[in-house]
Amino acid sequence: MRLQDGILMPWICLNTNNFVNILTFDIDHTCAREYLANIPAEIRPTLVEDPVSGRSHAFLLLRSPVYIGHEARQKPQKLLWLAHQLMAAALDATPLPYKSLIKSPWAVAENLIGSLVPREPSQNNRAALPNTSGPGGLKFLWRTEPGAGPSELRDVVSLLMPVWQNKIQKPAKIWLRYAEREPSSLGRNCSLFDQVRWWCYAGLVKDLREISAYAHQINRTFPAPLPGSEVEATVRSICKFMNSRYCPAYGIKGFSMSFSAENLNTTQKRREAAHRTSTIKQQKSYDRIENALKAWPRKMPLTQPALALQTGLCERTIRRYWHVDWPTGLSVIISGSEGNLARSAHPLRQLRTLKELADAFEKDCLWLTYYGNHTAAQKKPGAEPCWPETPHDWLNTEVAWGYRHAEEATEDALHRRDRRLKNKERRERRNRLIQAGKNNAISIRSEETGRIESQFDELILRAEKEKWKPDIKKKLFFGRISSRKSVKQAYDEGISLRFSERGVSDRTDKEADSNCHVDKFSTPVGTRSSPDKGR
Repeated sequence: MRLQDGILMPWICLNTNNFVNILTFDIDHTCAREYLANIPAEIRPTLVEDPVSGRSHAFLLLRSPVYIGHEARQKPQKLLWLAHQLMAAALDATPLPYKSLIKSPWAVAENLIGSLVPREPSQNNRAALPNTSGPGGLKFLWRTEPGAGPSELRDVVSLLMPVWQNKIQKPAKIWLRYAEREPSSLGRNCSLFDQVRWWCYAGLVKDLREISAYAHQINRTFPAPLPGSEVEATVRSICKFMNSRYCPAYGIKGFSMSFSAENLNTTQKRREAAHRTSTIKQQKSYDRIENALKAWPRKMPLTQPALALQTGLCERTIRRYWHVDWPTGLSVIISGSEGNLARSAHPLRQLRTLKELADAFEKDCLWLTYYGNHTAAQKKPGAEPCWPETPHDWLNTEVAWGYRHAEEATEDALHRRDRRLKNKERRERRNRLIQAGKNNAISIRSEETGRIESQFDELILRAEKEKWKPDIKKKLFFGRISSRKSVKQAYDEGISLRFSERGVSDRTDKEADSNCHVDKFSTPVGTRSSPDKGR
């Protein structure tokens, strides 16, 4: 495949007005290959030689282009300048401006206008260079020595800095001169902090003792020196920053996090750092969403816009997490009628996605509304007991507590119904005894008395068998006496009604009737028989 005509021309520029893609160098000596061999292979630039004069151009491809346009960052430009100067010192070359034209590796001889001018000693150079013929009979104009390919600026700096750092000089326009700045005037602490940290930046001082000595020296120059504890606190902060996060303009250390493996290259370190940063940001988003869900209003629907408003995240982030699997926890099995209802983790830890959580939240709201209405209905006077429906799961503790409260309301309704039935039965028995007294039906009174006696006999036998407490047995004894008395009072009320309806006082009948109704159970309760005739 034939290259485009523009690339086949003798000169080329691969940089743009805003981005630097390659670093270019002009080599005016004939020992370019020897210098090139001394450069590490992983950052070795590409060499393009003139076969006539022996002079050459070299360029280094950048894996990450550097932006130099409007409002470009200063640190990448400083690192770019440093790598450019170090590589030029290693090649004994002149660093070319970023928009300079260099020899094109793909140029062909037929596109050359004019002729090449040889330089002394031209014969040796031509003899040393191999043939520049290409495949298919295409004759290239320049001789190209391929390099290592795209490289990182930090790799260039870290490999060349130990050897060539003394061969470069810092330009005043790029490097910041801290000595010419004025320290902060907000207070002694700020002034001490500025002076000490600038001194550390200028000399790359990282030793705690040196920083402490210099800080105390600066502190003694104040009219009212700071306490030693405040000075030491400032020293520890600066020392920690210098050893963990300081990124010097032309230093080797350029990462704010440490790695256990020291044989990682720049690409691997960046990949690990990006993975760690992404994990931290994701965990923060998880925490914000979880905290918002824990404090979510019960009557507020769970939607993506509402969750974004509560968490402070954008809807796009919430939408991205909406179908993401979330960490699951232990399912909480709670029975509304058995065991203790201990509060558990939020249901976010039980479900898998936010969509499932939103669906469960909607169902929980329906369940809570149902249990609230059921509880209110069961608490009304005269309500018929009705057991609530059991929820499908027990992941939300509020639903479990709502079900338990609904059960308690139903139990209270059952107790009230039992009391109503007992009171109704008690009234019916009393009316029956009153009617029996009016009709002189002694058999009904005997039947009711026998029922009471058999009931209390069973209770007494059970108390003896199960060894109930003495106070309970005492209550049974007085309960039997009270029940007998109630039966007699109801029957006597019927007798009184019978005589009052007749409007006569038949003492003979009344005495006989009273004597007939006296039984062995009447004496213990203090019942009094009718007076004798004639008294």
